[in-house]
Order: sequence, then structure tokens, then C-alpha cells
Amino acid sequence: MKHTIDNVRKALLMLAGMCICLVSLAGDHLPGRVPVKQGAEVRYIAGTAGEVLFNVRYNNAAGSRFSVIILDENGGQLYQEFFLDRYFDKTFRLADPEITSRLTFVIRNYGDNSVQRFEVSAVNHLVEDIEVKEVR
Repeated sequence: MKHTIDNVRKALLMLAGMCICLVSLAGDHLPGRVPVKQGAEVRYIAGTAGEVLFNVRYNNAAGSRFSVIILDENGGQLYQEFFLDRYFDKTFRLADPEITSRLTFVIRNYGDNSVQRFEVSAVNHLVEDIEVKEVR
């Protein structure tokens, strides 16, 4: 019985990870991957032991000052930092995996006043397999 519960938990974690989709509000996108048309890309990375990881990459050829902001579902700010990197590549680990139902990543370049927004939506599905057998 415990083995079955563990398997269901593992399946739920895998399913939750697979169901997280990234949608670019900045333009066209491919499933699971946002193109780097305007310089930024945000990807979900399946972590171990329930970790929720996101990789943010930003091509900032001009080396302008830019910020990365992460907002929760209510628009509350979870993170903000300013950078000058020409090629930014950072992985973010969320301290509370429960807040991933809806996140927004905002990359704002102060040199050319461009803004890219990426919305993360997570959908959890419960899969339950119950079998009843006659025992003699």
C-alpha cells in the first residue's frame, strides 16, 4: 500500500512538472520553449525532490542595465534584481513550490525601454488507479 502511495506521489510530481507551461506575452512561441526574438528566454527545469526551477537567459548585446522581476499570481513582487550582463543565464529556485500556479517573469531593459513578460501557468492533475480483485 505504501509503495502504491509513493508511486502516486511520484506520478503527481512528474505530471505537475510536465504540465507547467510557459506562455510568452511578448509574441509567438513554441510549446515548452520561448524563442529569443527580443533577447530573453524563460524555461522550466524539472528539479529533484519537488524543487521548482526556472532558467532565465537574456542576450543583452548592448550591456544595458536591465531588471528581472518575478511576480506571484496577485502581482506581488517575489524577486527583483538589476544586472548589466551582456549574456545573462541564471537559474531561479522557488522557495515555496505551492506558488507556481501562476507566476510572471518580467525582463525590463532600461537602455532601450523594452519589456518582455513571461507567464507561467501550472495545472495539477490527480491520477488515481484503484483495482478491486476477488480473493479466494
